[in-house]
Parts: sequence; C-alpha cells; structure tokens
Amino acid sequence: MVAKKIAVYKLFIIFYENVLDMTRRILLVSCLLLFALTCAGCLSAPWDSDTVKIDEQFAPSTSGSGIPSRITPYPVSTIVPTYAPGYAADLEADQKIIRTGSLNLEVENVSSTLDPLKQIAALHGGYIGSMSVNTQYGNRLYASLIIRIPAGEFDGTVSDIKALGTLKSESLSADDVTEEYVDLQARRNALASQLVQYNRIMERAENVSEILEVQVQIERVQVELDRIDGRLKYLDNRVDYGTITVTLVEPEPVGRGEEFSLVSVLNEGIQGFLAVTGGLIIILISIIPLILLGIIAYILYWIWRKRKGAKKTTSGEKKREGNPPGP
Repeated sequence: MVAKKIAVYKLFIIFYENVLDMTRRILLVSCLLLFALTCAGCLSAPWDSDTVKIDEQFAPSTSGSGIPSRITPYPVSTIVPTYAPGYAADLEADQKIIRTGSLNLEVENVSSTLDPLKQIAALHGGYIGSMSVNTQYGNRLYASLIIRIPAGEFDGTVSDIKALGTLKSESLSADDVTEEYVDLQARRNALASQLVQYNRIMERAENVSEILEVQVQIERVQVELDRIDGRLKYLDNRVDYGTITVTLVEPEPVGRGEEFSLVSVLNEGIQGFLAVTGGLIIILISIIPLILLGIIAYILYWIWRKRKGAKKTTSGEKKREGNPPGP
C-alpha cells in the first residue's frame, strides 16, 4: 500500500514539472511575439498628423466611410470669412478706455448758448449726437445735448464747455474695456481658424449629407464671427470717441413771477386740501388695528371689574347673614 502511494506521488511530481515547463514556454513565446509587434509598429510609416487633426476635430459624423480624399464632383463655393483684416492681426496691447462725462451748466440764455456749444464740438473734431430743448416752470428754457468727441480732445472740450456758464455739477468716468476687447479678439481668431478648416472639409465632401452638415457648422461659426465683429466695432467707436452729456438751464428770475391767477390759487388750495385729507386717511387706516386692540382690552377690563364687583357684593351679603344684628 505504501509503495502505491509513493508511485502516485512520483507521477504527480512529474506531471507538475511538465505543466510548469510548458507554462514557462508559453510565457516566453508570448513575450517574443509582443516584442516583434512593437518593433513592427515603430518601423511602420508615420501618420499624416494634419489629416488626423482635421478628421477628429472638424469632420462631421456620417454613416458612410467618412470624407473621401478626392475632390467633390458637386459645384460647391468656398465661404470666405467676412471680417475686417485688422481684427485678424495679433492681439493689440494698448489699453482701451471709454471716457464719458456729464456737465450741468447754468447760463443766462439757453438759445444763445447752443451755437457756441456746437462750434466747440466742431472745433475739436466732434459732433452733436442728440439735442432737446424744453420749457420749464416760469418760461425758462432747458436743453440737453450729447456730444461725441475724439478721445484725444476730451479734456480740452470739457474745459471749453465749462467756460460757457456756471458749473452746477460735473461727473467724469473712464471705463477700461481692454480685457473684454482682447478676449473678443482671441475668440474671433479661434473661430476664423475653425472656419478655414470647415471650408477645406467642404472642398473634400462627396455626398449631399456631408455638404449639408458642414454647411450648418460654417453658418454657425459665421454668425458668431459677425456678432463678435459687431461688438469689436462698437467698442472701437466708444473708445475712439468719448461721450459728453451737457445740460443747460437758465437761472430762476428773482422778483419776477407769473401774474396772479385766482384759478391757479384755487387749484393749489384744492390740491393741498386733498393732500392733507389723504394723509389723515392714511394715518387713520394705519391706527385702526391699535384702536381695535384698545376696544378689546377695555371690554375685557370691564367684564373683569363687573365680576369682581359681583363677588364682593355676594361675600358682603354672606357676612351679614352670618352675623345677625344684636337685640
């Protein structure tokens, strides 16, 4: 029995050694194959990086085999970006400052001051953006003007306008939009690059579905480019030309007023009466909750006193009944 066990044990050891040897051989062969495949990949021809970049980033998804390399037989026109050449240049480093100002002047005669004000604007290379003239109480004229002035002439124009009358108030501001301007330029350059890539893909498209998909992307990028171009042009205009708002008002006459009018006096009296009445009504409505609380408190106090008086009367009668008068 012991000899059989020893024989079985020897057979198991021989089988285990054979299996272990076979496993080592398999691992060795696998490593050799992996090394051969790696060497073959290194020695293969390089990929066209430009083609891969375009296909991965800009090629539309199609159900076919992708965009073919041959030229499309369809007559497709290439869309060129419609932006100004200056915006496609390198990012500008100078600051973009929007200057605005507001001046309130008191002048002897508004009508006679308007012409000198227009001359000052023209002398400094600016123009009147808008103007309005109205009549105030007492037949006094009131004028409001918006003047656009080149940024380099802003301070000189403000000084000349102040000399036309008595300055009542002044407000000047400078808004730095450099960060927004640079960001818009960077975004438009990126979009312009995308548009060029889409146009290249359009030239290589083969079927109608591919053309339509690329056309949608081109229109989307073009719309965004137009929006950014519009914002850049607006900022350029605001930076190149400052805005000055001028208010002209005549002084109030001393000792001279409108003639006495009984109707005006009655109207003012009625307005004053209505204003006082309205104020009293508001006060009355406001204190109604307090009045109600006072009434409720008084009723509770009255009931309490009544009950207390009734208790005192009852206790007095009981005392008298318990203590009859003597003979």
